[in-house]
Amino acid sequence: MSKTSRINKVKNFLPTPAPGFGAPAQTVMTPEERSKAIAKNLANIISPVQLQRLRHDLKMWREAILQAERAYWPYRVRMQQMYIDNVLNGQVYSLMERRKDLTLIRKYKICDDKGVQSDVLTQALQGQPWFHAFQSYALDAMFYGYSLISLGDIVDDRMKDVSIVPRWFVSPDRYNVGSFVYSTSGPDFRQEPYAEWHIYVPTQSDNGVSPCGYGILYQIAQYEIILRNTLGFNADFVELFSQPYRVGKTNKTEEFERSEMESALRNMGSRGFAVVDLDETIEFVESKLSGTGWQGYSALMDFCQKNISKLILGHADAMDSTPGKLGGQQGGGDFGEPGSPADEAQRDKQTKDGRFMQPIINSQLFPKINKLPVDIKIPEGYHFEYTNDQEVEQLRSREDNSNLATAKIAQTMAQAGLQMDPAYFAERTGIKATAAPLPAPGGITPEPTEVTDRVKNKLKNLYRKGK
Repeated sequence: MSKTSRINKVKNFLPTPAPGFGAPAQTVMTPEERSKAIAKNLANIISPVQLQRLRHDLKMWREAILQAERAYWPYRVRMQQMYIDNVLNGQVYSLMERRKDLTLIRKYKICDDKGVQSDVLTQALQGQPWFHAFQSYALDAMFYGYSLISLGDIVDDRMKDVSIVPRWFVSPDRYNVGSFVYSTSGPDFRQEPYAEWHIYVPTQSDNGVSPCGYGILYQIAQYEIILRNTLGFNADFVELFSQPYRVGKTNKTEEFERSEMESALRNMGSRGFAVVDLDETIEFVESKLSGTGWQGYSALMDFCQKNISKLILGHADAMDSTPGKLGGQQGGGDFGEPGSPADEAQRDKQTKDGRFMQPIINSQLFPKINKLPVDIKIPEGYHFEYTNDQEVEQLRSREDNSNLATAKIAQTMAQAGLQMDPAYFAERTGIKATAAPLPAPGGITPEPTEVTDRVKNKLKNLYRKGK
């Protein structure tokens, strides 16, 4: 076999993901099949090489942005290497999930230009499992800077394999996907046939150097790196100073006898004990620093966690607030009523993320799925939007509170012998009102004639029956 034939055979040997965990299954594909697979998912051109995990510090954090801001050869590799470690932090991950959940669990609808909802189209979209995954990948762009989403293959008129192209192979500056990290060439995902099956979600540029932003994780990374290192320092401190140091004293010189003492000290775990001679002792030496030394680590970790919470949810106490306390939710945990500053901050993030998502779905996703052989089509003139039930309820609550204040003023005026102009009341509240009848002399208000006559007739009937 010639060298060229062997190379071509290797090129056509394409790894495809296997269901579940484990090594990917290997499939020999024809050139035509391979071309179609790449068109549907540019991840299929990527060489199966594991991304190197690095030990990050603040110096590498600065190097990541220097690499992304190069004038001629910018790359996002170092930045994305840092991000995938940042999200392993429990604090960062939980806050990211909360931020995404504010949008993912939000109700939505398909409606016409007048805002009239189509129940058929809305329910059809809600029945598409891939749509939830698409929203999640699109929202991830806010954190990582960008997302290149593959719509994947279509089976039985349904999309089955919506996935993300690994970001360290995607260049938002060159608009291409490389087969290797730091590759300067590759298919342009804006061109056909790739554009038909891919949706690119960028973020706003931070400083104009790149056409795409760096993502929230870049601001988070410096605090996360400090938090991660401080956690390690704190663990070392606990090991060194919080746990008593075991000291065994013996006058034995035989190695066998000394090893018994060493074994007793080493294996003092749960309910440990030792049997020693009268002239042997075991001591537990405690450090004086164990009393307050941990507070410095705790304060620094708390500082970093609060700043990470500010960056993701807009408030330091957005996740850890206590009802009834400063920063805690005071009313409307689901944003039904005006609440605390932390509650307001989350509501603002939810509104902002909704405005980020709607153009992506309407301008990119719907036009593409309308061209694909799938079981859902969005007719012209219809669009996607999130329902604003919470915002409407909040506005209604504020209006009710304002109207109640006006009504109390009118009541106070009436008790003082004055009367509010019904036209003014209607102008202030939007509620039509009529003036109440004035009281008769003596303070007795006459009843309407119809009511009075009806009462008189009932009394006459009662007297007649009595006779």
